[in-house]
Amino acid sequence: MINDIKHLYHYYEKSKPPFRTLTSLPFEEAKAVMSAGNVGATWIDNFLQQRYERDKTLRDKFFSIGGKPIRTAPVYFTLGANEGMKTWFNEPNWLRIPMSEFDYDTVSFTYGDSFAVFNDSLNTGEEWWGKVFLYDDIINLINKYGFPEDPPYHMGKRIFPKDKHINHYLKFIEAHIWSDETINKYRTL
Repeated sequence: MINDIKHLYHYYEKSKPPFRTLTSLPFEEAKAVMSAGNVGATWIDNFLQQRYERDKTLRDKFFSIGGKPIRTAPVYFTLGANEGMKTWFNEPNWLRIPMSEFDYDTVSFTYGDSFAVFNDSLNTGEEWWGKVFLYDDIINLINKYGFPEDPPYHMGKRIFPKDKHINHYLKFIEAHIWSDETINKYRTL
């Protein structure tokens, strides 16, 4: 992990365009996309239901702290680079975009992977659980606690930490882009 608070990183499959968001699609279409490489996978419906619910929660919470989301589903980034994220893809590619290019009112953050942050069974009482943050607030949290613990792992090779499930680690600062304005400049690069 590169503890870079000035850039957002977006990871994606090199053979596909960046900024694709499953939850911007109707459910059945998103399911078809996920099923393409996972024939017979029974977990897809459950995962997608959780993902749609999580994105709605992120958006609602962002509104509640004064955010101004335009998109209904966010495009996911990390604040700072994350080596583990590269292992999520067969041929990883990534974009590094200065935070200063974004309208801060359209970017929210979670202190960790939102799947962990909004999992009540993992909540150990710290101030970041179940919350979404604005940029200045996430920087204050990083100054106070540092970046989240990010153990070595390789998603593609299914190599994970032995002490607890990989999804129980916070792993990175997650950024949610709620406007296409900046990312549209990078779509054709």
